[in-house]
Amino acid sequence: MNSPIFYVKVKDDLEKAFRDFFPHMSSSYIRMGKLFKQGKKYPVLAVEKVTVFTKDGDESESARFLVPTENRNFIWIQQELFEYHGLAEEEGSSV
Repeated sequence: MNSPIFYVKVKDDLEKAFRDFFPHMSSSYIRMGKLFKQGKKYPVLAVEKVTVFTKDGDESESARFLVPTENRNFIWIQQELFEYHGLAEEEGSSV
């Protein structure tokens, strides 16, 4: 499935994002959030559907985003750390 490139920003309160998704999201994802600047837009280059298993063995559907980091690498990271911030076409970009 193809989709247009869209932008996301790191949520303002990563601790709250963790609590909202807990226990599905590892606390290490909060530390990964530090790879991104608050308030900066990042293009999502790919989306991958994932199934997350809780400590109790329950399943939860989620997604991971492929995004560039501030250290010029790419990382697959849980979508729960981000909020939507527009489409590339809205920016007039051809990213």
